[in-house]
Amino acid sequence: MYPTQGAIFRSAFGYPDDVTKRLIDVDDIKLDAVRDLLGTRTLKATVDEAFDEVLALHIRRQALLANGSGDTSELADPEAAAPRGAETLLPR
Repeated sequence: MYPTQGAIFRSAFGYPDDVTKRLIDVDDIKLDAVRDLLGTRTLKATVDEAFDEVLALHIRRQALLANGSGDTSELADPEAAAPRGAETLLPR
């Protein structure tokens, strides 16, 4: 079996087993908006915090669905759950 590209990067550069260096294109406008919302300063901190937020949101959704309490119909609709004025945060 051949090692994955991530495994090569991890072994060559000393990254922990659960971290892989990746090259991606990033929308700078969205990055700046998310950085402002999260109060982060670096790209790495912004991505890590955004991942944490998404994972926490998933846990909250699962808890709501498991409890059977509350109206969960809007959970999948980002516009229904967006606060007033949120549409100005990101370009369409």
